Amino acid sequence: MTEYHGEFVNEKGSTVEVRIAVVSDEVRDVEIGGPGSGVSFAARGAVEVRSEMNDTFDHLLRHSATVRLLVRDFEGALFVTDCRRARVRIRRDGAVVFAGFLAPRTYQQGFNDVEDELELNCIDVLSALQYGRYGDVGRAGVSYAGLRQVADQVKLSSIVTGLTGALMGDLLEGGEEARYWYDGSKAIDSLASHSHSVLDDVTVSSLLFLGDSESDTWMQDAVVEEVLRWLNLHMVQEGLDFYLFSWETVKGGSAIAWQDVASGARKTTERGVVDIDLSIAEDTGTTVSVGEVWNLVQVTAEVKSVSEVVESPLSESSLLSCYTGMQKYMTEYSSDGEGDRAFAAFRSMVAGESTTWESARRTDWYVQVMKNIRWRMPDGGSGPDLTEEYCQDNMHEEALVNWLSEHGGAALLKVGSVEWNASEDDDSPTSKVELTPMLVLSVNGNDDDSESGHYPQGDDILGRMPYAEYRGQVSGGTLSPVDDETTNYVVISGRIVLNPLMGMTGDYGTLRGYDEGQWWANAWHKTVASRDNGDGRYYTRQYWQAETPREAVTWDSGRKDGFVPFTGKGPELYEFKYSDTGDNTDRLSKVSVVACMLVVGDKCVVETGTQGQPGDFHWQAYKERSACSSDDEYYQQCFYIGFNPKIGDRLVGTEFGMQNTIDYTMGIDAEGIAIPIRKQDAVSGRVVFRILGPVANVQFKEVTRRHPSFWRHTKWSEDEVLLLSHVSSIMIKSFEMKVYSDNGLTDADGEGDIVYVSDTDESFVNKKDDLTMKLTSALSAGECRELGVATAVGLSSPLLASTRLGVERLRDRVQGLEAKAEQLYVDSYYREWHEPRVELEQTVTDGEAADRWLHYRHPALAGKEFFVEGLTRDLQSGCAYMKLKEIEA
Repeated sequence: MTEYHGEFVNEKGSTVEVRIAVVSDEVRDVEIGGPGSGVSFAARGAVEVRSEMNDTFDHLLRHSATVRLLVRDFEGALFVTDCRRARVRIRRDGAVVFAGFLAPRTYQQGFNDVEDELELNCIDVLSALQYGRYGDVGRAGVSYAGLRQVADQVKLSSIVTGLTGALMGDLLEGGEEARYWYDGSKAIDSLASHSHSVLDDVTVSSLLFLGDSESDTWMQDAVVEEVLRWLNLHMVQEGLDFYLFSWETVKGGSAIAWQDVASGARKTTERGVVDIDLSIAEDTGTTVSVGEVWNLVQVTAEVKSVSEVVESPLSESSLLSCYTGMQKYMTEYSSDGEGDRAFAAFRSMVAGESTTWESARRTDWYVQVMKNIRWRMPDGGSGPDLTEEYCQDNMHEEALVNWLSEHGGAALLKVGSVEWNASEDDDSPTSKVELTPMLVLSVNGNDDDSESGHYPQGDDILGRMPYAEYRGQVSGGTLSPVDDETTNYVVISGRIVLNPLMGMTGDYGTLRGYDEGQWWANAWHKTVASRDNGDGRYYTRQYWQAETPREAVTWDSGRKDGFVPFTGKGPELYEFKYSDTGDNTDRLSKVSVVACMLVVGDKCVVETGTQGQPGDFHWQAYKERSACSSDDEYYQQCFYIGFNPKIGDRLVGTEFGMQNTIDYTMGIDAEGIAIPIRKQDAVSGRVVFRILGPVANVQFKEVTRRHPSFWRHTKWSEDEVLLLSHVSSIMIKSFEMKVYSDNGLTDADGEGDIVYVSDTDESFVNKKDDLTMKLTSALSAGECRELGVATAVGLSSPLLASTRLGVERLRDRVQGLEAKAEQLYVDSYYREWHEPRVELEQTVTDGEAADRWLHYRHPALAGKEFFVEGLTRDLQSGCAYMKLKEIEA
C-alpha cells in the first residue's frame, strides 16, 4: 500500500485534507508537502470538486475532483488500471466533501523543471460505476452462465444500494456508513401511504441487465441510471451520503422529508430562499443565459419481452458436444423384396461383397452425444447426469448410446445417415452428414402384450423419473397478464415419434458367421416389414465402436442389438380407425406420449381429462414430493404431451407434429399445445420443467385409452395392445415452449418499442426525441388497443413485489399525479423545457451559502427564483460555482 496524504489551510481559513491510498506491492508513506517527500500542493487550484452534470435530463449527477501536485520524480504508483485500486478522500474541516477513486489510465506528467505539475483526475462512486458490468461479469472468477442461472427479481432498492454500496465499501473507514436518502416523491398508488417504500415495493428481473450474452451485459452505471429514469429520480453523492430526489421536490418550497433506503432512518432538510448579494457573492462575473427550448419531448420505451418459458434442449446456441466429433454407430443392410435376387443381394452385402440388386441399400448412421447446460438427464431420476457418467475423456462415444438401448433414460443426440446404393452405380461422394438434434427417451419395449410379461411396466418407469429436468433462472419472470381481459398461453410445440421395434432377418454377427448352406437353411425367407415394399425386406444391423470420435471404427462383435434411430423405413403399426366403438369419426384429440411437470414459482399446471384442450389445464399450488402422501398425489401434478392422429394414421412408426389445440378464435399466432395463464393464476417465478417419462399405459384396440396414473395400466380386454411394448424409443425434435398473449383479443399487431410524446408548441420546431427508457411500464389490453401494440410478457416491465404483476402506473406524490412512468417523465420535462428558462452561473462563498437544496434570487432578475442544477467547489479559494436554473411558474 502506498499512501499520499497532506493538508493545507485555504483562503477562508478552513483546513483541507487529501488522502490517496493506492493498492500496490510497494509500501510507502508520502506526506504531501512534507520534508524530502518531493511532492507538494500546487500554488493555485490545488483541490477542486467539480459537477459533471450536463442538464436536468441527467439522472446520475456525477462529480469529479482534481488534485494538483508539484512533483520532483515520477510517481508511478498513481497510475492505475483499475479505479478501485486507488481510493481518494477529501475533507474540509474534518467533514468528507469527496470520496472516490483515481480515474484509471489517466496519468500524465511533464519533465521540464525541477518540479513539474501533476494533475490527478478523481471520480466519485457514481462515475466509477461505468467501469464495471452488472454482477461483476468479466471479472476473474465470475461465471456469466452461473449468474444467469440464479438470476432473480431484484428490488430497485437493492440495485441502487447494491451496486454503489460495493464501491462504497472500499471507501468507508471504521464504523462509517453510507446513507441513501430518498425524498419519497414516487409511490405505487395502492401503497401511496407508504411514502418512501417504492424502491422496496418494485422489482425487476436481473436477466434484463445480463443481456443475451456476456458482452451484452449492462454496465453498472446504465443499470442504476435506467432504474432512476423509470422513476424519474436523480442521484447525487455528497461526501459519504447519496441523495435520491425528483426535480419537482427540489423546485418545491416545502421542507424535504428524507428517509434512508437501507436503515429507515429519517431527517428533514429545511428550505429557504437566499438572495445573491454582496454578503455571499465572490466576484462580479455572473453569467446569464437562456437554456435550450423544446417544443416536443418524446421518449421511446424499449420493450424487452420474454418468449421462451423453457429453453429448448435442442437450441443450437446452447448445445455443446460431449466429444470432438460424431461417430459412426450403426450400419443397416437392407434388401427389399422376397425372393432369390433380394436374398442373394442381402447375403452379399453382409459378406462385404458387391451386388447389382437395385433395391439393396447400406446405410451408415452417425451419432454425436450432446449436452445442454440448463438440462439434466439423470441416471435413475436422482443419479448423476448421464453425460457426466458416460462421456469422459473423449473416449467411446457409443457408450451412452448403447446404455440407452438397455435402460430407461434420456439423452440429447444429433443423428444423421449416409445411404449407399449397393449396386454401386453412382460413385459421387457425400460431402456432409446432416445431423438432426433430438431428445431421445429410451423405451426398449419387448414386443409382449401379456399382463405379466410386457416391458416396460409401471415400476420400470416410476423408478427412473424424471427422465430429464430443466431448471431455469431463479426469477423466470411473470407469465400472468396484468388484466382480466388478457390471456397468456404457454405453447408447447415440436415433432414426436413412437419409434418402432425393428425386427431383423438375423443379427449381424450370426449371419456373418454362416456358410452358404447355413444361409439358405437358417435365413431363407425371414423378411421383416418394409414401408417401401409390400413383400417386406431382408434386414440386419451392424454396430460399431471407436476409441475416440472420427477414428476408424471397429465392429462391436459382441453386440447383437443396440439403439435404433428413427429410420423412416421400418414398420408403421396400429391404424387409428375410429374414436369409440361404433363411431368411425375422429373424436380423439390426443394420444398421450410423455408425462411432464411444469412448475413456475409456487404453482404447477395440472391437466384434467384426456383430450388436452386449453380448458383442461389449470394452475394450482405446487407440492414437493416430501409434502405429498404418495407418488400418486405427487405425480398427479402433471400434464401430457402427445399428438392428434386422424383417421387412417398409424400410431407407431409415424412422425407427428405435437398436438395443436389452438384455433383462430384464440387470438395467438402459434401452433401447439396451449396452456392458458390468466391474471388470477398469478404465475411467476423460477421455471422448473420435468419430463417425467413415457406414458406407459396408453393402450390400443382401434381406440386408445390410458389409466389416470400414467405409469400404471389396466387392460380393458385381452386383445388390447400396450403401445410402449412395441416402441424402442420416443424421439422429440424441434421442441419449444414459448409464451404468447392474445392481446385481449385485439387485432393490434404492432411489435417492439412504444413511443410516448408530450404536448407540442407549434410556434417553433425543436424536438427532444433522443430519450429512451429500457424499463417499461406494463400495458393492459385497453392500453394496447389505444397504442396499437401487441401485449408482451415483458422482461423489461418492473413488477410489484407483493403480487408479482407488472406495474402499470406510478404516483407522483409531489404533484398529486398518477400515470404511467413514461407519461410522468414526458410531462415533467415538457413543462420544464417547452418555454425559455433563464440559467445563471454565480460564484459564492463556499459553506452555508452554497447548498444544493436552497433556492436563490438575484436582484437583477426580479420575480425569478432559481434552483441549483450543479455545484462546483474550489477548496483552495473557498469559493463555490453554482449553476442555477429558473423555476417555472
